[in-house]
Amino acid sequence: MLQVVLYMPLLYGYWHAHSRLALWVQWLPDLFSSRPFQLSGLLAASALCGLLAGIAFSVPVALLYRQYAVLAAASISLIGAAFDLYLMSVPSSRAFTVAALVIDLLVFAVALPAIVLVFRRLRPNNSFKPTPLRGAA
Repeated sequence: MLQVVLYMPLLYGYWHAHSRLALWVQWLPDLFSSRPFQLSGLLAASALCGLLAGIAFSVPVALLYRQYAVLAAASISLIGAAFDLYLMSVPSSRAFTVAALVIDLLVFAVALPAIVLVFRRLRPNNSFKPTPLRGAA
């Protein structure tokens, strides 16, 4: 029941964190002086904000949804990306702007499920070894 109740706040939080990160990484292209480096910085910033949002929300989704975590992460990220696509208006028809927006949407839609999948594939190292009862005293 808790999984159903927390789905919408996770969806909203993931989308909100992505939009805040997209505003935060706008400084990245300004680090470079030449035009090709500025354009590559814009593409890197687009990919970085989706990746960071996926990293931030992978642990709560994996812990809350356990065996259905990848499915829940895929639905959260695809609904978030679809909502971004619905709200997005392309400011210009330049091909590079469209490419940056497409990269942002693709990373936004793929980052959370991929990171949850990697997080779920990690195995515990079983480093806790309790002392046996016999011979401990």
